[in-house]
Amino acid sequence: MQSSAFAAGLASIPVCTEGRPECLDLVIQEMEQRYQPLEAQRDRDGIFALSYLRTTETLKNLFPSVGFDNPTSIIKEDALFADYYFRAYDDYHSGSSDVPPAWKIAFDAAKNQTVSGGGNLALGTSAHILRDLPFVLYELNQKGTPISYSDHNLFNQVLLNVNILEELALLYDPTIDDADVPGTEDDLQRFQVVALWRELAFRNYEKLRDAKTDSERALVVAEIEGLSAATATTLFEAFKNPPQSVTVPEPKTAPVLLALGGVLVSITGLKNGFKKRTPTLSVEK
Repeated sequence: MQSSAFAAGLASIPVCTEGRPECLDLVIQEMEQRYQPLEAQRDRDGIFALSYLRTTETLKNLFPSVGFDNPTSIIKEDALFADYYFRAYDDYHSGSSDVPPAWKIAFDAAKNQTVSGGGNLALGTSAHILRDLPFVLYELNQKGTPISYSDHNLFNQVLLNVNILEELALLYDPTIDDADVPGTEDDLQRFQVVALWRELAFRNYEKLRDAKTDSERALVVAEIEGLSAATATTLFEAFKNPPQSVTVPEPKTAPVLLALGGVLVSITGLKNGFKKRTPTLSVEK
């Protein structure tokens, strides 16, 4: 459901274009309005929507204490990032053919209930980060309010404080928190997957920013769309109902193999729950 507030996008509302703290309230209000019917129907799209809502609420609560170098830009990013998700959601559910491939895979899986609850969470999270975030960062840069790498990494502190497994298990899929254990060690290990996706998103933003020609930038766009779709396909197969046996691709073709500063980080073990089972990280220099 598209609200009147979103008719022109949250990022176009004055308090958001100015990067004022009140913008976070508007983003949360829009998310709540969109989420409520999903929860009432136990729609699987609600899994990512609720996770996103709780993340934004956490950002608002922690915002004064995180210490962002440029808090105004972070607020603008929050509104624009949400717009990208809302646009993909609205396009898909209105039958548009313009839905990014990674999002189509995620929304199809939710609609048809072909993956576990952990799969719905993983698909939504990967699509929003790997596909949307590079374009959001590039658009902000073009508008003269770039997000610094230090602020990008500071946002990870917010994400580390978000854990809604119990709530998701109660509402959508009782197995989603089966492997969650007391303490923070497993939470930190699971978070590394998200942090790696965010790192790759920033690197792809830099490629968009630094492209010398339109044709060079178009190649980066295709790379982003291809990587996010390939990752979604891999996640879909891993979380498919019933659970599948997944073979980790060879390093040269693995869509979730991230080249970070000369270190190859192979992410495996996502099969049994993006937020419920600790992924195995093997590092090769």
